[in-house]
Amino acid sequence: MHTRLAVLSLALAATGCNKNKHASEPPELDPGEHLLLTPRGDPEALLGRTVQESDSGGLVISDERPPGCEVQVRRVPESWHRSYQQDVGRVAHVGTGDTPIGSLQAQFGKSLRVEAEIENVEVLHADLRGCPGKVVNAVKVGTGKREIKAQEEAKADIKVKVKGVPVGAGGGKWRNVARGHEWSVPQAWAFSVREVEEAGQIRLDLVMPSKLQDGEQFAVRVLTSKQVWVVAGFVREDGTAGILVPRTQHPRPVITSGSGLDLTLQAQCAVPDKPSREKFVVFAFAEEGDFDMFKPPQGEIGEAEAAAYFSELPKRLEAIPSRRWSTTSVHVLVEPIAGGTVMTPR
Repeated sequence: MHTRLAVLSLALAATGCNKNKHASEPPELDPGEHLLLTPRGDPEALLGRTVQESDSGGLVISDERPPGCEVQVRRVPESWHRSYQQDVGRVAHVGTGDTPIGSLQAQFGKSLRVEAEIENVEVLHADLRGCPGKVVNAVKVGTGKREIKAQEEAKADIKVKVKGVPVGAGGGKWRNVARGHEWSVPQAWAFSVREVEEAGQIRLDLVMPSKLQDGEQFAVRVLTSKQVWVVAGFVREDGTAGILVPRTQHPRPVITSGSGLDLTLQAQCAVPDKPSREKFVVFAFAEEGDFDMFKPPQGEIGEAEAAAYFSELPKRLEAIPSRRWSTTSVHVLVEPIAGGTVMTPR
C-alpha cells in the first residue's frame, strides 16, 4: 500500500488564541517517559536495563542488564530545546537500596517535582533480544539543568519554611528544596520503558528523517516482524493531532510479514523563519480484533478529537497483553526556509 499525504502547517485562526501561549508551568514528558534524577554518562549502557518502582520512592533502574539481554542501538539525531517537569514519584534513579528520591520525600513530603531545561542532541533507540520484563528501550541525550521543588499547602494565617526558605500563606507555591544540577557535556537525561515479552513480541521500526527543510518531500516506511494492522498519525507541539491511517480510502491498513507501509509526505510551513517540531507515531496490532477495538472513530475527525485519541490510547492498551501490540515514534524538526509543520492528509 502506498499512500500520498502532505505535511501542512495551520496558523491559529484568531490572534487572541496566542495571548496565553507561554504557560506558567512547563509540560510533562510524554506518557511512558521518565526524567533521571541525575544525568548519566554512557547512555547506551542504560538500554535494556530493568526498571522497577522503589518502596523508598520513585523508580529504580538496575545496575546492569539482565543475563542474556542483547541490545542493538539505533541513534537518531534530535536537536531541540525544551523545558519539562515531572512528579518525583515518576523520576528514576540508577542503583538499588535507599534512593535519593525516598530521602527527599521523607524530608519534604510527597508534593515534590523535578523541573528540567534541556538542550537535546539525540535519542538512542534499542532493538532488544532476550530482555524480558519492564526495560529501558530508549534514552534521550543532551545538556541542561534541573531543580527539585516542593509545594507547600496553603494555610490561612501562617507562613512555613522549606529548607529555610519562607513560603507565604495561601501561596501553595513551589520552592527549591535541594541543590540544582547543571551539565554541559551531553548525557542521558530521560528514558522510556517498554514491557517486553520475548515470545511473539512485535518488532516495529519507523524509518524517516528527523530533520527537514520547508518544501522537502520525504518518505516514511513502517516495518514489522509479523503481520499487523496499523494506526499512524502525528501530534503537534501545540497538542493538536491528526490521523494518517486508517482513512476512508484505506480503512484496514495491514502490513504482512516481510513487507512495509509506505507514506509520502511533504514539509510545508505557515510561519516564516520559525522551526517546528512534530511527532510521528505508529501503533501496530497483531490481532485484527484488537485493531477493531482500538482504532480511531470512523470518518473524518477533528484535531482535538485526534489529540484525545492518541493521548488516551496508551492507557487503554493496558487492558491487553503487550505481545499483541507495539508502538514507536519519531520527532521531526522542520527548519527555515520556513517554519512549523504538521502532518495533515491532503
